[in-house]
Amino acid sequence: MGKIETGDLKVKAIALSLVCAVMIASGTGGKQVTAAETDQPDQVTSEQSSDVAEEALTILKKATDYLTGLAQFRLKGFKETDVVQESGQKFQFSSSFEISLKRPDSVFVSRTDDDGIIRRLWYNGKTVSMYDEGEKVYGQIQAPDTLDGMLDYLETVMKSPFPLADLFYNDLSPLSDRILSGMYLDISFVEKIACDHLAFRSESVDWQIWIDRGEKPFIRKIVITYKELPGEPQISARLDDWDTQPQLSDAIFQFTPPEDARRIPVLGSKRPDTQQRGEQ
Repeated sequence: MGKIETGDLKVKAIALSLVCAVMIASGTGGKQVTAAETDQPDQVTSEQSSDVAEEALTILKKATDYLTGLAQFRLKGFKETDVVQESGQKFQFSSSFEISLKRPDSVFVSRTDDDGIIRRLWYNGKTVSMYDEGEKVYGQIQAPDTLDGMLDYLETVMKSPFPLADLFYNDLSPLSDRILSGMYLDISFVEKIACDHLAFRSESVDWQIWIDRGEKPFIRKIVITYKELPGEPQISARLDDWDTQPQLSDAIFQFTPPEDARRIPVLGSKRPDTQQRGEQ
């Protein structure tokens, strides 16, 4: 699950932040959204499941089945993130992002923060490459050969979960498996699009999701509240401009370091780095 950093905003470990910050939640560094928790029970008890409205689960499953059924897609979005300071004061930061995904093993993410800096991530089934335009540095690590394996690796080994990761797995069943309670709220509009507004609770987060009521049940918005973090910060992400038939060549998912870029180690990696030239 993405983490929201607290304390002095000027303090950062840039090597580790490459993995966290290049992504959205997900913007997107390390402060992004995911809807499921790795520290939650593997199964929901019958008592817990009785608190989940069947209508809400049905709508959620329709959306996740549709999403995992897409062989490839491209989308654009916008994210707002709360960052709670030690004083308890909340600051909010925003970013825009674009994601291109091709199942089962390729993804490219570009994120532009409100300071104008662009950060990007490439995954091609072999390596994860991250580039920070502001610092002109990049990192690269070997990764599992499937999208699901790569996302798990970033979260469990590197402790750097990909924001909105739970929406990009090839298997999205854990979203409903880890729900403790849930309800259908109402019809709600996101950028003039009529959506079903659902609200769910899990052990450490509350999350809301807005699902397009049209023929294609696109996820249009998601809001996460981190109940166990000081100040209960929120992340809100809007997912726009879905393209389910993009022309995605393999070249989109390949990283070539710019001539003036400097390679740095990715902290937390337990896999050997790839070649210094950034060859795939």
